[in-house]
Amino acid sequence: MLNLHRVIKNNLVSCLLGRHRQTTPGTTGTPALSPAPRLLGDNKTTVVVDVDELLLKSSAPSAATLFPPFFLVAVEAGNFARGFLLLALYPFLRVLAHETCLKAMVMVAFCGLRRNEAARIGRAVLPKYFFREAARVEALAEVAGTLPKEVKVAALSRSFPTVMIEAFLKDYVGFNAVVGREVKSGCGYFSGVMEDEETNTERLSDALNKTEKKNITCRYPKPMVFHDGRLAFTPTPAAAFAMYIYFPFAIILAVVRIAIFTILPRRVTGVAAMLAGVRVRVTGAPPAAADGAGRLYACNHRTLLDAIAISTALGKTVFAVTYSLSWLSELISPIPLLRLTRGREEDRRRMASLLARGDVVVSPEGTTCREPYLLRFSPLFAELADEVSPVAVNERSSMFYGTSTSPGAKCFDSVYFLMNPRPEYSVHFLEPVPTTGRSSSIEVANQVQGLLADALDFTPTALTRKNKYLLLAGNEGTVTTKKSKGN
Repeated sequence: MLNLHRVIKNNLVSCLLGRHRQTTPGTTGTPALSPAPRLLGDNKTTVVVDVDELLLKSSAPSAATLFPPFFLVAVEAGNFARGFLLLALYPFLRVLAHETCLKAMVMVAFCGLRRNEAARIGRAVLPKYFFREAARVEALAEVAGTLPKEVKVAALSRSFPTVMIEAFLKDYVGFNAVVGREVKSGCGYFSGVMEDEETNTERLSDALNKTEKKNITCRYPKPMVFHDGRLAFTPTPAAAFAMYIYFPFAIILAVVRIAIFTILPRRVTGVAAMLAGVRVRVTGAPPAAADGAGRLYACNHRTLLDAIAISTALGKTVFAVTYSLSWLSELISPIPLLRLTRGREEDRRRMASLLARGDVVVSPEGTTCREPYLLRFSPLFAELADEVSPVAVNERSSMFYGTSTSPGAKCFDSVYFLMNPRPEYSVHFLEPVPTTGRSSSIEVANQVQGLLADALDFTPTALTRKNKYLLLAGNEGTVTTKKSKGN
């Protein structure tokens, strides 16, 4: 018993709290620790950690610290109008008592939301916020993963509904159980009414009775490769207010920028786009034109505008192939787009037909990735030409992400990217890679992935498009469209 308590104390004090020992000046004694862990059951098998202070980076939760995550729920699971309502109420929320303020935020953010949509936001959007904003995530993970095997570690929150924090604390940090406040629901929709705090203790006991200790087989905190959502900034009240002021101008800017890329000749779009606030930085020398056929460019995939940025850097039109293609993206694209079918022979035929007509840009990852990781490269592109030209692309979004997994929002991806105050693309041309005389196309694909990873300082992975969409959207990532240009 004493050894177990010593292990728990050492881990919680040194890893979770990570604070210097604090004593009253001029005195010595035991340091004050906050938040203090609570031991339940027989005091041998369960540790309960109050995570609110660590998630909020504050020992006294307030309207200001609670606002960003609830605003994300309001906007991402609801809409911008719901978020504006929460922002408009913020001055009044500041003067309310903590419990009343919390219940008001929950009512505005959750009332009328579908349960599965709120769960998607908790799984796909909020973990990014907590990784960026939560204090000492590594310490939380060490508590969850380094205690003795027989000890379960549970997270207890008095300030967040379970649906907001469960995925982050379980999947990325490694807690065995997560118990937060519950929001009442019926017929698959949230009512917006939050249960009283007293029910947490009962649900905590029930949850730990049904929870088994995880076998820790991976490092915690787990790296975040995939996340979703439209907002690329931390929505503090001031930042959210600035976004709503800027929003009408953002729409006008996006329309002007789309017109530049779709109407002006390719050789002048770079300069015109720069005058409109869009910067395309080009490094490396574009390869010489291929003899008798088009050149195949293979790039990593950041947004649907990757191929357009490469076309701008080259000063000429290229063909682009992609998997999911919405009608709006196809309509406003200044270059021909071809939707692939995921049928190997049919896709080979389509891309070979395009190569016979001109240069082609392909993203072997098959889907976008926002974080500094590269997904597994499909080897089909390496079977289409004698050499392939790798192109490392990256983008910078300061307000809105230009990617989404939600079918209803995906068609506006390019529009939202161009709504950023100063969107930026970097295009880096690498030396061509020969594909002939190699043992397999997989070898070429892995080499191209490695070259792009080195050029971007990204981490290559074996993850796929299917992994991303199953995690973020619960599907395999298809978008129903009409016949594509160039087909």
